[in-house]
Amino acid sequence: MRKKLMLLVAAGLFLGATGAYAHLTGAFANFLVTVNDESTTERLKAEVAQTKKEIARLAPQIAKLEKSYVADQKVAVDKLQFYSEMGLDTWVSLLQQQQEPVDILGSQWLIERNLDAYMEELDKLYLAYKQLVATKETLEGHEKLLGMIEQNLQARGAFLADNPELPIEQLANYLDIDWMAEVEPALLAILAKDRALTEQQAATWASTQTGTASQPYRLDESWINERSELRYFFRSDHVYVVFQKPDLHVILIGQVLKDSSDAAALVFEAGFFNGFLMPETLIEELQGFRIPYAQLLQLPRVQAPFYLQQTSGGLIVRTGDSQN
Repeated sequence: MRKKLMLLVAAGLFLGATGAYAHLTGAFANFLVTVNDESTTERLKAEVAQTKKEIARLAPQIAKLEKSYVADQKVAVDKLQFYSEMGLDTWVSLLQQQQEPVDILGSQWLIERNLDAYMEELDKLYLAYKQLVATKETLEGHEKLLGMIEQNLQARGAFLADNPELPIEQLANYLDIDWMAEVEPALLAILAKDRALTEQQAATWASTQTGTASQPYRLDESWINERSELRYFFRSDHVYVVFQKPDLHVILIGQVLKDSSDAAALVFEAGFFNGFLMPETLIEELQGFRIPYAQLLQLPRVQAPFYLQQTSGGLIVRTGDSQN
């Protein structure tokens, strides 16, 4: 772990030299490369553009789903009212009017068939409702992630505006001191806590679903967000983790990958501190949550082989031959 004294000594050596900082180590030297390099924010800006595109795609989808659901809901309510008004006594009376056993059985078959068809309609209505809710939640998740990314970009502008006309090495020095004193210790501790949580309670995390083909086990982001001091955003391509304090904003970007033969883990591949691209030396220190496969194998109907699929809002336990 770097010490503040070492940082200040390195900074002093740099200020006494001209153009010779390649030998310096730690985030200080790496931040020098990114402080004035606007191209380092291209990934964040690309994420903003892609997220806005997803929001634009989902908005009309929701309107269409809502219109269809409302129409089907009205039909279901009308039928429910019809069955309620007729009542069981009416059905029994119809059966009693039949004289022949074959007629009674025929009437009973028609009644059961009618009720079965209605139950199928209710099932379809429920699935339509679930699809509508899931699409809305995805849209809301995109909108919240968009806000977080934009906050990180705005933090860069605010940092530069608060420190006008300072030498680039001093700006980098400030970033490194803030990281080492205010961010790194707290972030490492929270990540370690989340890692211990998921290693011990992965089965609980996934136990809210039935584990069937139609409703596979799902590890929702809401579960870990309720228990963590960080904010997790799951999407099909990446997982975004946000650490935030007043005037300090970190976004980590990673994927859930096979960590070993017996576990998967969130592996970070990039990060931005107050809108500045974090050097690889800092990313390498950060370990995301870990999900032991043995935990998931405790769940009913989960058998090897299986894999974890990233999706909007969480992870899905999929059975199959391929592994993450």
